[in-house]
Amino acid sequence: MENPFYITGIIPEPYFCDREKETAWMVQTLKNKAHILLTSPRRMGKTQLIRHVFEQPAIKDNCYTFYTDIYPTTSLHELVLFLSKEIYSVLVPKGKAALDKFLTAIRSLAGSFGYDPIASTPIFDVKLGDIRTPELTLEEIFNYLEHADKPCVFAIDEFQQIAYYPKKNVEATLRTHIQKMSNCMFIYAGSNRLILENMFNSSAQPFYNSAEQLYLDCISKDVYTGFAEEQFTKAGRTIAPEATSHTYDLFEGHTYYVHNVLHNAFAYIDSDKVIDIEDIDKTLSDILEEKGRTFASVMNQLNYQQKETLVAIAKEGKATSVTSVAFVKKHTLKSPSSVQYAIKTLLEKQLLTYHNEGRSKVYRVSDRFMEMWICRTY
Repeated sequence: MENPFYITGIIPEPYFCDREKETAWMVQTLKNKAHILLTSPRRMGKTQLIRHVFEQPAIKDNCYTFYTDIYPTTSLHELVLFLSKEIYSVLVPKGKAALDKFLTAIRSLAGSFGYDPIASTPIFDVKLGDIRTPELTLEEIFNYLEHADKPCVFAIDEFQQIAYYPKKNVEATLRTHIQKMSNCMFIYAGSNRLILENMFNSSAQPFYNSAEQLYLDCISKDVYTGFAEEQFTKAGRTIAPEATSHTYDLFEGHTYYVHNVLHNAFAYIDSDKVIDIEDIDKTLSDILEEKGRTFASVMNQLNYQQKETLVAIAKEGKATSVTSVAFVKKHTLKSPSSVQYAIKTLLEKQLLTYHNEGRSKVYRVSDRFMEMWICRTY
């Protein structure tokens, strides 16, 4: 029996849990030719939701759909490379006519494409150094999308990354092109809610008020546990209701982590056994042990102040007033100023995340498995 708890790749429709309202809203918003800002904590399922929306008949049957994650990019040159590579990869299966139209449009890179003499097709052989005029190539990309033979939907994940590019007018450049387009709708997605909402909600920013906004939160407990138990039943397996409830509560419904534990429980626990809470805890321990070497390597790259600050926040779970004397004393830290400096670095390394509750910042270790491993190890 196929494992119904997918943790990689595109999730087939029968194994996709809920998000019905979000899916319907996104499809309708795109059909109405509006852009979307989709934010969520990391690993809450936004990428899978985008892929799921792309598979809906109203989108799949009528549009070209593109998705790229620009988190690794650090410049406009790299952004252009990622966008063009994604368009190329989507168009290759569409046939020669569709691909030729794109290659003709990207004149600034025309000499950089390779050619496969056996398959008689071009090869995307563009190197970063080939992009000498990124502004021109970007204009050509958007011009292609605007004049494509079908409407386009382009999802750009971790969109906040452009705020870190050394060239400071990238937002304005993108917005100048996008606001003129009518044939391509964009989904701007990301996990840094504060930066993204500032980009789209501040009147001083180029993308101000240019997208409909959706925040992706946890799937409700009743819906998720019902889905999980149903998947086990369909596979001829049994999991105790208290075990699914326990798994959900361990991660407060954070989709990826709940799914990961259930995936491993389904894969490695004997199929004749009724899975109980003890089995879930054992499965989680095995996952943490497996990931422990990687987490230890990350910790070894931190200096002492950074490490002890990360440990303190992990033990708090959700940490507030982290530079207060009380927090410093409770966790035997060096000083409020050292904590402040350490947190800045940990945020830059994406090891910490935070959100605002009123006037307070609430910090948490970004990876919930790492948070648990730290609490067990230190």
